[in-house]
Amino acid sequence: MGHGNEIQYLSAAILIGIGAYGVVRSLEEYKRHGEPVKTLARTLLVSFFLFGIAGGLGVLATTAVSLKFWMLQAVSITLGYIILASSTLNLLGKLERYWRAPSVQREKSQGRKPPLPPAAMLTSTEDAKVLLKTIFGYFNVPILAIGREHPESWAEKMGVEPAEYIWLTRVEHPQSVSPSALHILNSKITTFLKNNPNGIVYIEGIEYISFYVDFKSIAKFILAVRDAAIIHGGHMILLVTPETLEPQQYAIFKKELETIDVQRIINNVVGVALFGTLPPGSAPKSPERNDDAGTQSPQEES
Repeated sequence: MGHGNEIQYLSAAILIGIGAYGVVRSLEEYKRHGEPVKTLARTLLVSFFLFGIAGGLGVLATTAVSLKFWMLQAVSITLGYIILASSTLNLLGKLERYWRAPSVQREKSQGRKPPLPPAAMLTSTEDAKVLLKTIFGYFNVPILAIGREHPESWAEKMGVEPAEYIWLTRVEHPQSVSPSALHILNSKITTFLKNNPNGIVYIEGIEYISFYVDFKSIAKFILAVRDAAIIHGGHMILLVTPETLEPQQYAIFKKELETIDVQRIINNVVGVALFGTLPPGSAPKSPERNDDAGTQSPQEES
């Protein structure tokens, strides 16, 4: 074996080793994080596979088998390098916008509506966290959050400081509302939407409310909030855990509320889209409104 072949074998081994390590690390980061890190990790995984593993195998095949395999080597290494380089450069430019969002992007986005449907639904707390942080960073819109956790704990967990927060609890607190007092919640939400054009109402904890109120009253409450958001030009986001609802109950929310594609929203707002960018202005379409829904005021269960 000549020294030239030894160098080529060594190069192939190094490429395959780097590629395998990169694929494993990228897969770990993909599982560990939410968007937009998932998108970056997925891109890196493909790049390491093409540039490292496929490229190394191409070098090995060209050296050990036939020079005809040079095409595999050339295409895989070149394609992997192009994807890796373009993605990194694109990300560097977008990250600057992302980290400058609280001080600069809000000023630029003042008066603009966030690309959200009037009434929407999420099924993951992690998706809710990413979505609220993105909207909070890029749009000068107030958020009314309703949740089961203490106000400070919720803000720390979600990384967002809402304009208003309602704590669902029977404990006396300046920001608390009883989970059975849906009429009070409805009144506070309607007032918020009237006073805050483009405002966002984020609701979680309906599982807790169901301990005190029947599902029919909860559904009427949610649909009334949906209609208020439509009337006043605001947005409602409901966090739903499908496992905690009966199939027919979940089907009602799924029919009346649009399920948000968080990655689509991030691509639209932030622009960190490494595998295809969503065209500007392509906000999600809102679901068709049922004019008979949500017209009756929810009553507190006695």
